[in-house]
Amino acid sequence: MELSIFFAKLFGLYFLIAGGIIMMRQKSFMPIFTEILGTRPLLLLLGCAELLAGLAIVIAHPIFSADWQGIITLIGAWMAVEGIIYLAMPYTKVGKLMRQFNTPSWYTSGGLVAIVLGGYLAGQGYGMG
Repeated sequence: MELSIFFAKLFGLYFLIAGGIIMMRQKSFMPIFTEILGTRPLLLLLGCAELLAGLAIVIAHPIFSADWQGIITLIGAWMAVEGIIYLAMPYTKVGKLMRQFNTPSWYTSGGLVAIVLGGYLAGQGYGMG
């Protein structure tokens, strides 16, 4: 339970902060995202880091339930799958896939989802939920 609370606080605060920043500065992030697509080594490094972090979360926190603790494990699984996609998919297909999400509407909706999810997890982690 202590690990679940730690992850709820960590992801909750991260999603609140990152979601707010992404929504406020989406025009600054769009060219950065495009630049990442043009740098194969950076994309490879991102894939390795996401796979490693995702596996670490799923292994350390294997709680598959329909509550906030399950969301934490789902975040780790999602990261691992995304890392596998970056590493296993051909470079051109990864770029095409990522370009579909590099739009203002995705930044706005993703930022809102991050803020709502972050608020929920932080509330659970800090005992306000």
